Amino acid sequence: MLSFKHIARMTIEVLKAETAKLSKLEKLEFLQFLAEALSQDERAMALTPEQERALIRRREDVKSSKVQTIPATKVKAKLAKKYGLQA
Repeated sequence: MLSFKHIARMTIEVLKAETAKLSKLEKLEFLQFLAEALSQDERAMALTPEQERALIRRREDVKSSKVQTIPATKVKAKLAKKYGLQA
């Protein structure tokens, strides 16, 4: 698998070409890496008042059992089964 330092030096085109060589599982792992990287960037950004209200509302919905969350392990297992990957 590619190291983060190696990826940081690549261009988008090289990344696309290298990604095409990965197995389904490696592509899923790479996608997860990208999602986590984006998530970290988003957390570093300040929320607008509207976003903060929506976040508080959603948190309250979960706390009050108005909505239920799905554990990440179940979501990953479902995606792995759907796309023929290992969980």
